[in-house]
Amino acid sequence: MTIKIYCLPGTMCDQRLWQACITYLPENVELIHIAIPVENSIDKIVTALEQKLPVGKINLAGFSLGGYIASAFALKYPNKINKLLLISNMSYLLPPAQLKERIRTIAYVKLHGYSGITSKRITALLHPSKHNNQDIINCIRAMDIELGKDTLIHQLTVTTQRENLLVKLPTLAIPIQFLIGDNDSLVTLTRITTILTQSPLISLITLADTGHMLPLEQPEKCAGNMIRFFIE
Repeated sequence: MTIKIYCLPGTMCDQRLWQACITYLPENVELIHIAIPVENSIDKIVTALEQKLPVGKINLAGFSLGGYIASAFALKYPNKINKLLLISNMSYLLPPAQLKERIRTIAYVKLHGYSGITSKRITALLHPSKHNNQDIINCIRAMDIELGKDTLIHQLTVTTQRENLLVKLPTLAIPIQFLIGDNDSLVTLTRITTILTQSPLISLITLADTGHMLPLEQPEKCAGNMIRFFIE
């Protein structure tokens, strides 16, 4: 029997985010990439996803922004979820500094256009051991170029103002796992650990020597974790 895992990507990511992971999965496990719908609110994105996904319970994984959207989906449609895997995301409010950065970015891109993700930004997303990994860097650049200016503006604009979903996740009666890199500058692990005692169904796995781009940095370990969480 084929085990299907529906996967939501992060900001400016597409199906290439998961390709390296797929090579480490058995033939009976299928990762199905689901692009983030183009809607004008998170709630409408979640509603559009419900219409795209199959009837019945599903295994859902979300990376970064996709993790936040996956959490919102699970909270709105809890009966649709079998298990929920949140990768490189804590389903939390954006910190003030990141909010200001996003607002500046949106204004700048609208006025001056978008010339692509910078090397500085890529470096900030990766563990230092991956700073010279051209396969990862090229993949990030390729996804960014393919999606382009309009997608960037849409994703940043629609998802900047968000609520704290982390505190609501313990109310769900489904297995939830956070998979986080130990060097992820966008995730505060202590915020996740504070809710672990609130539900026996919530767990946290951290990967050493890993930044934010976990599926690209640690595809074998990411795939192995998917097998243990969704199948075993």
